[in-house]
Amino acid sequence: MSSKKEPHISTEILPSSKEGLFRAAQILNNGGLVAFPTETVYGLGADATNSGAIERIYKAKGRPHNNPLIIHAYDTNVAKHFAKMDKQAAILAKSFWPGPLTLVLKQNTKVSIRISDRALSRLQTVAIRIPIHPVARRILSLCNNPIAAPSANISGKLSTTRFEDVLGNMFGKIDAIVDGGPCPIGLESTIAKIEDGIFSILRPGTITEEEIASKIGKKGHTRKILEKKITSPGQLKSHYRPETPIRLNITDPRDDELLLAFGPLPNGIKGLTLSEISDPDEAAMNLYSALADLDNLAKVTKSTSIAIHPIPRQGAGIAINDRLQRAAHKS
Repeated sequence: MSSKKEPHISTEILPSSKEGLFRAAQILNNGGLVAFPTETVYGLGADATNSGAIERIYKAKGRPHNNPLIIHAYDTNVAKHFAKMDKQAAILAKSFWPGPLTLVLKQNTKVSIRISDRALSRLQTVAIRIPIHPVARRILSLCNNPIAAPSANISGKLSTTRFEDVLGNMFGKIDAIVDGGPCPIGLESTIAKIEDGIFSILRPGTITEEEIASKIGKKGHTRKILEKKITSPGQLKSHYRPETPIRLNITDPRDDELLLAFGPLPNGIKGLTLSEISDPDEAAMNLYSALADLDNLAKVTKSTSIAIHPIPRQGAGIAINDRLQRAAHKS
């Protein structure tokens, strides 16, 4: 019994030059899919107002349709056109945009062109941010509409922070990939929602709960992930997984394991380190690329699993632990 094969798409490889980014925007404006770097991870972009293009994102990633997409806008004026911002949201936008903070806001429905319901999984809210990466900003400045851009990976698998990893995930499935080098932050944005004067962290990132509280003077909380009722992107329990099983908080790896260290890699142990100097920000930047490299190495060395050192739950370490717990979760 033969299964229907997905058609192969001719994928353009674009440089991050003026001409390359103009071509990327042209493809997006025409309803195509383009992967490009942001400061967090590579995004898989499509015109956020084009339902056909949005459907192609879900298909290329194999992403569940109940998992909404983050909308990327060029500036706050564009964001305000599509989303309602109260005083607290405006303070956070002024403090952290452009940058790795996504705000979940009520839609502005009184506009002639709206974000596609498919991009929002038919929710009444929109998750929106303004990236700071120069490649992303240049592309957005050339696009007619905001761009929906989840991570450029197969749904549930490792996010991509390097061009070569995007190539392995998306070549032949999308219209173009922009080679913008490695992503400098390496972890997805913090997702925050303000409701009844209290903010919730729906997904931790490098902008912390304490930093947000210092701007709006309200104590927040980290909302527990509810897989059955997803209210924003980034809430799946099982996500960010390599093919090789991982074990967390391991100080003494087994002989048949590779080690992902936090600090110097111990003598005689096969593996990689996230940061020789135990720096959480450096560890965040290296997390997905190191896991991808160890995943490939495990297949070659026939290693049964990847052991991961304990990582302190402070600063970027909170977000790192969040991603690792989901990577270890058995779906």
